[in-house]
This record gives sequence, C-alpha cells and structure tokens, in this order.
Amino acid sequence: MGYAEIPTDGEGGDGPALTAAIIAFTALSLYNAVELNVIIFSTFKRRRGLYFWSFLAATNGIIPHSIGFFVKNVLDSHTFGLYITLTSIGWVPMVTGQSLVLYSRLHLIFRNPFWLRMVLAMILTNAFVLHVPIIILIYGANFSHDDSWVPVYDVYEKVQVTMFCVQEFIISAIYVKTCYSFFDTENGLYGDAVCKMRRHLLLVNVIVILLDVPILALEYTGFYDLQTAYKSFVYSVKLKLEFRILNQLMDMTRVHHDTNLDRRFRNSSSAQAHDASTPGSGSQRSQIRLSKAPARAHPPRMSLSFA
Repeated sequence: MGYAEIPTDGEGGDGPALTAAIIAFTALSLYNAVELNVIIFSTFKRRRGLYFWSFLAATNGIIPHSIGFFVKNVLDSHTFGLYITLTSIGWVPMVTGQSLVLYSRLHLIFRNPFWLRMVLAMILTNAFVLHVPIIILIYGANFSHDDSWVPVYDVYEKVQVTMFCVQEFIISAIYVKTCYSFFDTENGLYGDAVCKMRRHLLLVNVIVILLDVPILALEYTGFYDLQTAYKSFVYSVKLKLEFRILNQLMDMTRVHHDTNLDRRFRNSSSAQAHDASTPGSGSQRSQIRLSKAPARAHPPRMSLSFA
C-alpha cells in the first residue's frame, strides 16, 4: 500500500509533479466512484446477492482509500492514525471486492464446482494472508520509535502487491479461456454476436492486465505514494469495464439458456405431433390394450324349476 514513511531513492521528495499526479489520480478515482454508485443504484433492480454487494463494497472502498492518501500527501497531515485507518478501510474492500465481483459471475460460463471453490478459496486465503499482516505492519512502521518494522513492511508490501496482481491475472485468464470454449458450439447459431463478445472480453482482460503492470513497476521502483494513488484510479476503471462486460456476458448466457429450453420444447412437441399423426397408431394401441385385458369371468347361470 505504500503507507509507511519509508525513505527510498525512487522518489526524490514530494515535488510539484508528484503532488499534481496524486491530485489527478485521486480526483479521477473519486469521480469514477461517484459515477459507479449512480450506475449501481440505477441499474440493479434486485439489490442482493454476491455480485451486488461485492460491487458496492469495491466501489465504495475507493473513496476512503483515495481520501486517506489525499490527506497524507496533499494536505501533508502528520496524523498518522487518520490516513492509515482511512486507507486501510478502503484498501480491503477495493482489492478483494473487485476479485469477488469477477468470481460472482464466473459460474455463468465456468461450470466446474471444484475449481470454482478453488478460486473462491484463493480469494479468501489471499484476503486473510495479505491484508491482515500488512495492516499490522503499517501501523507498526508508523508508530514505532525505531525503524525495526520498516524492512519487514517493505518486503511484505511487494509480496502483497505481486500476489494480488497474480490473483487477478488468474481470474482474467479463466474468463478468456472459458468464454472461448463455452460459446464455441454456439458460434454457428449466434455468429457475429459470439465473435464480438469474445473480442470484447479479450480486450477488457488485456486492458486489465496492462493497467496492473504499472502498479508492479511503480512498486518495485520505490514510487510508493504514486503507486497507491494510481492504484485507486486503476481499480475504479477496472470496475467500470468489468461492469459492462459482465452484464453483456450475463445477457448472452441467458439467451443461450433460453435457446436451449426452446429447442428442447420444440423437439418434444414435434415428437408428440409425430406420434399423434402416425396412421393406425391410435387403433393399434387400443387393440393391444384390449387384447391384453383379461377376460371377464361370467357368473354361472342358475335355473329355477317349479314343481
């Protein structure tokens, strides 16, 4: 997250250019977060489920995360507890919430329950293993009287940034691979619609990966503050892209499902119509049932004679 006061050679002080870049990324992040909230509450008719809540959490995690860094880098506040708490509260739902958004719609095209559970286990494990220690380390690095926490924080900061990027790469790769195989049999039916969906999905995931690459580059070159301000902007852009492509994917899978149901209904109706129109089929079945029916036993006749 780059929250600790770590002296590095990568950043040559808080110059005007760095401050301007942080202000620009923060303003764009906040604008995108507000716009996403408008989209959420104007689009979702049913405000429940993992997709809705993870999207809402990821969107609103951007706001405190951006404000916290604005307080630290622009207002030059020395109230460590304030901006660390704000950025930490925003960072957790912003990062893990974004992965849960992708996971919540993965089942539409990825029908393997075991690997779906593995993806969810990866997200939850990384959330605990990466979020909790770095928050503890950041408080220790800022409030300790010596610098004993700083080297550990510096190493673990790079670990968590790398692992979260790898996690998003994996989920994006699953989407690309599964979408191609899922719609492969429907290409002849939908034609250009499937090809367009594939191109759009591929383009969005390539953009997501390209947006994550500068985060890694800034992290490993020591531009902690710029990396964190840029991260908020990146996650807001990714949410906007993913919202559109996931809704399109949901619509296409719904059409795919409805088409299969309609096809089964037509096949069933055709089979029934064929049986009904076969000559003699009805009378033959009646004769078979009559021939198989057991003969009814007649009671013996009794003759009465009167003397």
